[in-house]
Amino acid sequence: MAHFPRLSLIALGLAVGTALSTPVVAQQAPPPLYRSSPPVEQLAPVYLGRSQTEEVIEERTVTSGNPPPPPPPPPESEDKGWLPPGGSIQVRTTDQGIRYTSGGVGESEREELRAISDRFNLRVMSAMQGGGEYLADTAVKILDSRGEVVLSANSKGPYFLAQIPPGTYTVAVSTADHTQQQSVRIDGPRQSQLNFYWR
Repeated sequence: MAHFPRLSLIALGLAVGTALSTPVVAQQAPPPLYRSSPPVEQLAPVYLGRSQTEEVIEERTVTSGNPPPPPPPPPESEDKGWLPPGGSIQVRTTDQGIRYTSGGVGESEREELRAISDRFNLRVMSAMQGGGEYLADTAVKILDSRGEVVLSANSKGPYFLAQIPPGTYTVAVSTADHTQQQSVRIDGPRQSQLNFYWR
């Protein structure tokens, strides 16, 4: 039988007793990695306004739609012209920025001229006296109050339309053997009309 020193046994007993008398402390569970969701009644409703959605849809529709084509740009010189949509009447512009056109030999041309007539502030008409037959292929010359030529062009039909600055002008219309002239006062966009009759 082994003999242990008495002091060692007492120390061993104290160590074991202390270990047995030490209360066991329960470890706390680690905190959860996420919070539990609040009750359903505590959730704030998320509402995407209908008007906002509709505005976005309408904006996309407008921007992605096919807008009407822009009107043709006015030409820059007398040798260039443009045709009004769907017509054969050609509108020309001088280097001074004066627009003009002529025609009206047939009914379709007269309809086209009537459709764009409000864009011009001067209308010149040439016809035969008595029977009222229209006269084409005349030379039209417009002079300002100082006698300087503002516009000189040939009229391809009985109607000649021009858009000129406000002022007082002399309009001279010539055929192969005769010239007539009249004075006219242009006041802004209101159209002035001159009629020339030939024998």
